[in-house]
Amino acid sequence: MTAKALQYFNSTRHIILYYEDIIKNRTKLLDVQDFLRVPQMDLKSRQVKIHKGSLSQQVENWDDIQNTLKGTPYESFSIRITR
Repeated sequence: MTAKALQYFNSTRHIILYYEDIIKNRTKLLDVQDFLRVPQMDLKSRQVKIHKGSLSQQVENWDDIQNTLKGTPYESFSIRITR
């Protein structure tokens, strides 16, 4: 799906960005600002993570969710979340 989207928009200026990159590497936001051609600023968020551990440990019916998604195009989402 991602490869198809990239192929479709190959002539469009774009940046590939992963949430994890922004969280682990604060300088990645500078790359985004450069891409957007906006002045670089020190960006801060007042949002804080309120849960620790994996989502599968916090959701009471996680097994039901995985069983429901199994065999669907969305199955990979539940697999990625548990890692």
